[in-house]
Amino acid sequence: MFFVCIKLSAQKNSIFTLKPSLGINGCQIHGDTYSGYNKIGAFGGIAVNARLKNKASFELGFYFSQKGARHNSNPGKGDFSYYNVNLNYIDMPLSFRFNVNPRYFISLGPSLAYLVSYKENINYTDFTGQYLFNSFETGVNAGLGRKIKEKFTIEVRSSNSITPIRDYGTIANLVFYPNPVARFFNKGLYNNILTLMVSYTIDLKKKTDSAD
Repeated sequence: MFFVCIKLSAQKNSIFTLKPSLGINGCQIHGDTYSGYNKIGAFGGIAVNARLKNKASFELGFYFSQKGARHNSNPGKGDFSYYNVNLNYIDMPLSFRFNVNPRYFISLGPSLAYLVSYKENINYTDFTGQYLFNSFETGVNAGLGRKIKEKFTIEVRSSNSITPIRDYGTIANLVFYPNPVARFFNKGLYNNILTLMVSYTIDLKKKTDSAD
């Protein structure tokens, strides 16, 4: 990314922008036996956007992202189980962004995240540290966004782990799945996130030109 930025900075028509963002995550974990985006997490940070052409650009983000899962007990239906896990990540997605038209854009790319801390509660008992989560998560992101004002955009982004955030363990990993996709994605727990984010665009080139 560093050498790409150097090359782009030498081009006359290249434009670099900063994009501070705030949003919320709807979270669930694939493989925890529960379903639904029942946990809300905070999302915020900044991205650097490097425009390649009028409609295409690369974007490298640095975000704080809360992920995890939540299941509340429902005694009326005979469900007394409770589960809540909060995972705090530093998330670094690299996205290719394409402007479909002056208002709408799509984004797609990989991401790398580092787990800063977590807290896990099972049936109202603190299990933090009992079953460790992996320190790093790799994933893929896909988003659809819209410009709402000259400097503001809103985006809905789907993020999914492609490596387990927690391994099932040796015995569970010996289970054979005839489907190759199932074999790849049934090695542990995986984050599944929907993010709603609002971003503000700061044009670095314009600020530099005005300073000159």
